[in-house]
Amino acid sequence: MPVVLALDAVILAVTDDAPRVLTIAGADGLDALPSGTLDLERHPTLERGLREWVEHHTGLELGYVEQLYTFGDRHRDPRDRAERARVISASYLALVREQGHAEHK
Repeated sequence: MPVVLALDAVILAVTDDAPRVLTIAGADGLDALPSGTLDLERHPTLERGLREWVEHHTGLELGYVEQLYTFGDRHRDPRDRAERARVISASYLALVREQGHAEHK
């Protein structure tokens, strides 16, 4: 069974003492975290892959990022069944200054 390594970003800004998380429109039209898969040929590290995906999805160049957790439970991700692959997700926290974009929630 192939393994897919997903890179998920929790991008957080604090405005007027209220935390806000950046979301994008997911494939199903619902709010989603910016995410992409590690390309073993193109991405030399997990963090560089994450940064590339976030910039692609949002136009943001991230500063500080920290890996939070790795999720690997079978069937946690719908791609497990759809792609017949085991999906392991590495999640990262990125702290940013709010820039006034409509995507911030």
